[in-house]
Amino acid sequence: MSIKFKHLKTGDTYEMLRDDVINCTNANDHQTMVLYKRDGFPDLIFVREKEEFYNKFEEIK
Repeated sequence: MSIKFKHLKTGDTYEMLRDDVINCTNANDHQTMVLYKRDGFPDLIFVREKEEFYNKFEEIK
């Protein structure tokens, strides 16, 4: 999966790597997360709760 997104507040662009990562910490067990990275920074990988991700980012078409 290689879908580009723009952060609505900063305008920075990101590449979604996966949107089906499962959080296994006790407090948030089975929460679905998005794994993504910022364009131009290939070594920085981020994870964010799926619903929050789709509220803060928009797909670049």
